Amino acid sequence: MKQHIDPYASGAQRGNPKRQSEMGLTWPEPLRSFHVWLFVLALLLAWLSGPVGAADGRTVAAVRTPGTEANLWLARVQGAAQRLNYSGNFVYQQGSQLHSSRISHAVDQSGEHEKLEILDGKSLEYIRHNDELKCYMPDSKLVVIEKRPSGERFPGLLMSSNADIDAFYKVSRIGADRVAGRACQVTLLEPRDNMRYGYRLWTDQQTGLLLKAQTINDRGDVIEQIGFTEVTIGENIDRSRFKPNVKSWDGWRRETLDVTPAELTQSGWTLKNPVPGFQKIREVKRVFADRREVGQIVYSDGLANISVFIETNGTPSATEGDTNLGTINVVSRRHGEFWLTVVGEVPVNSIRQVASSLEFAKSVPR
Repeated sequence: MKQHIDPYASGAQRGNPKRQSEMGLTWPEPLRSFHVWLFVLALLLAWLSGPVGAADGRTVAAVRTPGTEANLWLARVQGAAQRLNYSGNFVYQQGSQLHSSRISHAVDQSGEHEKLEILDGKSLEYIRHNDELKCYMPDSKLVVIEKRPSGERFPGLLMSSNADIDAFYKVSRIGADRVAGRACQVTLLEPRDNMRYGYRLWTDQQTGLLLKAQTINDRGDVIEQIGFTEVTIGENIDRSRFKPNVKSWDGWRRETLDVTPAELTQSGWTLKNPVPGFQKIREVKRVFADRREVGQIVYSDGLANISVFIETNGTPSATEGDTNLGTINVVSRRHGEFWLTVVGEVPVNSIRQVASSLEFAKSVPR
């Protein structure tokens, strides 16, 4: 498995170029230019993980799931992550590295409440109320605030309403298993081309909640996995559990990432050779503390996404290049006066196809 940068590393490790150098890690220059948000992005992308074979090594006859049934089933999985109360610990494995986290999720009249705590290494907390996400970094005394769609991380999925899952994945039920003491259905999603990863998902038989997920490459290798080690579903959760574990706010800084809808394609950006199955689902503009603006176009096939970040000029000394963060691939390219960074939890050939086929045509005044 390729592993250059750990998406679960702490903020000090991921956002500090000096610390990265000490660890033998090097970010491309454009990533360092807005590293805080990309750090959040990489971590949340890693929550989604989608390998091959039966859940416990047994040979199980696959049961084909028709396209409409597959979409309904995935919608149930996504809905469970958004509407249920649950809490527990889960682990994320990438190569030889293992990281643990704790999650609490509850729903009341005001909507969704969620808290995610990273339990290994430096302290890091994510607290979300509906679409407002706050990332607390105690070692840096920094809280980053951003608006973000809910349900796009484990145990949720990236499922989009217009996805045609069966067209690009062969979906099969491959047996039953147990995760964290709960009975599960195991489902295999095999990609029909080499432009996306495959997934194997363990879902709770009673509620549909995703309890474990694995991502596989085109050779059938497990390249990352994530799953609960203990979980409680359906019980009331005290709202005090959704507060940050901060003893004192002295010296803390707040950075709000302003996110607004954008019309980047109408302004001249086109994708002449899109990756099959990936449709545009979002266009936004982010304004950072130094007033720099970064546009973002998001494409999704319903399970994975590809983001294109567009920054005018960027850093003069920036160099083009590719970076791998486990299952996440990053390609940086200069395009005239713009700097493009393409990020996605898909094979690198998909990222390179997007990066090489982006075109910009300035609108002509009438």
